[in-house]
Amino acid sequence: MQLKTFITLIVLLVLLILPVGCATHRVSPYTGDELLDRPGIDLRNIQTLSFTKVKEIIRTERLSFNTLKAKADIRVTTPEINGEFRCNGIVRFQKSGKIRVLGSKLAKTVFDMLSDGEDYWFYLPNEKVVYTGKCNAAKKRDSSVYIFPDDIAALLEYEKLFEGRASYMETEPAFWLVHILGHSGGTIVPYSRLKMDRIDNTVTELTMFNVDSSIRAQASFQDYAIINGQSIPKTIMVHWSDTKTTLTLTLNNIHINEPLKPEIFHFKKPKKSKIIEQ
Repeated sequence: MQLKTFITLIVLLVLLILPVGCATHRVSPYTGDELLDRPGIDLRNIQTLSFTKVKEIIRTERLSFNTLKAKADIRVTTPEINGEFRCNGIVRFQKSGKIRVLGSKLAKTVFDMLSDGEDYWFYLPNEKVVYTGKCNAAKKRDSSVYIFPDDIAALLEYEKLFEGRASYMETEPAFWLVHILGHSGGTIVPYSRLKMDRIDNTVTELTMFNVDSSIRAQASFQDYAIINGQSIPKTIMVHWSDTKTTLTLTLNNIHINEPLKPEIFHFKKPKKSKIIEQ
């Protein structure tokens, strides 16, 4: 019995150490704790919770709505654009993995991004081109597409990150880091990482990784508001490392758990547009 317990402890130790070792040469560690620098922080409010409780909060209490619709102020910065591009838009989201973001300026559609949970489409009317591909593709994405709709949908479904995957937690002075692990070619690799505030239990960052342990996308969540009893981030910023692109959605007129028409998430090929498979 003692030998069995010793072997179990060794296996658990290897699982905890291995993914960190795989990621450290590509991912910069957290060296500061900016939460402690915020004015008015009362350190007496910092909570001490078990990993089981933290994971339960993330999976069952954070973003536990089925649909979301909102208007948005949209900002995009990318090498594809000279400077920063701003426009208005609408956002529609439905579990599982369905999202539609329409950007418009001067009453004209400037982009239309859509994911139905299986495939994604990114339509640029001015260029008459539609980029499309499979969601959660294992391969690294083509950098000619600088925004990925399925990554945006994944930001709003924390519980899916844990499905069939191991995880562990690091405790820092004012936040928890929850590491979720995946597998690639029989090797344990980082899949995603959540940063959660130890004062109000809000998720402030989400990092998603490629199969080679490099960072695919990093998101930050700010300006939480209570909508129908749910805590919703009003500002979502997503940065794709490979394309050096940052998308910022500042949501307003937010509604959750209202029925959405199924056709919202059905892609219709625009006329005279080129389809580029990724």
